[in-house]
Amino acid sequence: MLDPVARTLEVLRLEQGHWTILATHTGAETVRAEPFEALEIDLRLLWDEDSSA
Repeated sequence: MLDPVARTLEVLRLEQGHWTILATHTGAETVRAEPFEALEIDLRLLWDEDSSA
């Protein structure tokens, strides 16, 4: 779940009919989030920040 105002990315998994938060990422982190672990996600790009800084 992405919240561009709060600048957070929550990774959730559906387990036995309920959503479980696996991780919460914020700020300028680079993350590998389930189920897309093969891809690095630079959160600065989601917030439209300069990633070269």
